[in-house]
Amino acid sequence: MADNKEKHSKKLKNAHMKEHHNIIHDIIPDDNSAIEALDEKLEKDTEVTKEANNIYADDPEFHGHSKLRVRAEEYALALLGVIIGSLGTISVMIPNDLTCGGLSGISRIIQHYTAWNYSLIYYALAMIVAVVVWFSLGVKELRKIIFMSFAYPLVMLLFELSGLVIIKSDDLLLVALVTGCLFGISNGLTFKAGFSSGGSDSIAKIIKYRMMPHISLNYLNFAINVVVIIASAFVFGVNIAMYAVVITYISTKVGEGVMYGIGGRIVELNVVTHKPEELKKFVITDLGRGATSLEITGGYTGEKMEQIKIICTPRESFIIKRYLAKHDPRAFVSITSVASVWGSGKGFSDITKIDG
Repeated sequence: MADNKEKHSKKLKNAHMKEHHNIIHDIIPDDNSAIEALDEKLEKDTEVTKEANNIYADDPEFHGHSKLRVRAEEYALALLGVIIGSLGTISVMIPNDLTCGGLSGISRIIQHYTAWNYSLIYYALAMIVAVVVWFSLGVKELRKIIFMSFAYPLVMLLFELSGLVIIKSDDLLLVALVTGCLFGISNGLTFKAGFSSGGSDSIAKIIKYRMMPHISLNYLNFAINVVVIIASAFVFGVNIAMYAVVITYISTKVGEGVMYGIGGRIVELNVVTHKPEELKKFVITDLGRGATSLEITGGYTGEKMEQIKIICTPRESFIIKRYLAKHDPRAFVSITSVASVWGSGKGFSDITKIDG
């Protein structure tokens, strides 16, 4: 009886493997000139990818470029963020009598009661924050905000003097959406460049490290924005405060998209292969990527196998797919989009520039 069950199990397994082989054969023909041409192109791309990844691994800070060039690119990116954010404030938000959270919202409240110049109010508040950061958190934190503390109010003042208005509309929801998008792009570019706005995020840091170390930075930043928006409701009305909520929410989501990419620039491959050593050698030697091995057990066969985890770009995942199609068509691969990876490698975020 036991022998019959074992024979039946083997028969089912062989039938399953034969069907799987036929499916793979249909998907990957033996003789296809288009696939051969694609493979040739991918081989060339593999060399380029390997060289780039090696450069990122050997020089994670400057990626093979000069320090001057990298710093110039960072300041240029931050300046672009300042320009976009200033446009959102001076040419979209203020002409439509809207407000938002953070230092900008505080400046709007002060402007409402004093009729002072908005840019000068913002500049004064930014300088106060910078001084407090200097004394509370030190010179290292001050370096992250000092450029923005000067550049932001200066560019806003220039736009004020020019009188440029991008949108003036009765559709305040549209205005709030546009403002939120511009603020999000601005914040995302600034953060990617390694700078801080010197606004509510800096205030949150001061509170955390000096008074409330047990509370997360994100929660404190959120709480500051909530307080400013609630205060705005008393000054400008509930409707305007609700539009401020929309602006804050949209700017957060757009900022995340700018910082980490939309749809994912990085993917995680989990590969179950019968040729793990060959795959690891290909990934490490030919692509210049890393690979992590895990021992797994098949639920159907009970067979112990090796699973390879690889973090790479979508294009590199296609190169790996073509490699597996040629060398192990029975491999099983799952692909997951990754929001961001902090570390050394092409497409990865520099871990030294991530500000928690």
